[in-house]
Amino acid sequence: MSSRPEPSSADTIEQLVRHLDSLLDGDRAAAMLLAKGPAVVPSLSHYLLEGPPRTIALPRCRAVHTLGELGAYSVLISYFQDRQPPADPVVLFAEDAVRSAAAQELSRWPTEESFVTLLEATRTRATGGLVRALGRFQRAEAVPVLFNLLEDDLCREEAMEALRKIPDAARNYGTLLLRGQTELSVQSESSLRRLRATLHLLLEFALSGADWEDVQRWLQIEDAEVVIAVVSIGLKIGPEVQRKSMFEALLRIARSANWAQEDTIESLLDTDRDLASEIARVIAHQHKTKHESPNWLNPSWRILRHVLGDAL
Repeated sequence: MSSRPEPSSADTIEQLVRHLDSLLDGDRAAAMLLAKGPAVVPSLSHYLLEGPPRTIALPRCRAVHTLGELGAYSVLISYFQDRQPPADPVVLFAEDAVRSAAAQELSRWPTEESFVTLLEATRTRATGGLVRALGRFQRAEAVPVLFNLLEDDLCREEAMEALRKIPDAARNYGTLLLRGQTELSVQSESSLRRLRATLHLLLEFALSGADWEDVQRWLQIEDAEVVIAVVSIGLKIGPEVQRKSMFEALLRIARSANWAQEDTIESLLDTDRDLASEIARVIAHQHKTKHESPNWLNPSWRILRHVLGDAL
């Protein structure tokens, strides 16, 4: 009776690659593939580049991490350059996790080719992992792409964190953005989120008095978050003679403030209680003239009471 032939090394690799899909043995298969060394790269490359994306990302993420550990960065670059995002939204959501994993692995190989690949991939379809990976390079060339992502609810925090790592370039671009001298906009209703995030970043950076002209133009906008950020910057770098207009703007938008913004407005007004009281008395007199009774559900009335106390 003839003995059963031993599986070839190639067969074993292919079996292990197939086991990446297993919920029970997938991690073990990935560890065994890694232990086999570079010989597994062709099979993993075919699995990642030629295999279909799935509704579950974990098997393909295992392949990506194994390729990264083996230093197969050219395969990861090919993944970004050659693969198009799937059309099915469920599959696309899963593949975004694979793109994030591939970006994190590729960022461990800090070459020009890696940077350009990640930059273009972020332009095509950003994910949180892609933006974090791009931020590791701390390159000024990424600043326009990162500012563009300040409108993206899913990537905004990662983009802001990446911009914090290059404060000089981010500050310069941010002030140009406020002037309307970039290809991006902060003028439209849809770009309001970018304006808010830009002002929050500029508040963190070291602005000078010369930057106040670019910032103060947004003091008249009817958005509580924007006005609060502008005043916060203005109290640091703006001329003292403009504090009155800053406080008037705070009290103007107070009616639309949420509870957190209400606390911030009160803190800003507390920096000059005499001036705040002067402006608040005028507003209170206007309410009285119109025979308007206090409405304590309205944050503007609560802020007036904070400033004026029993005198309201």
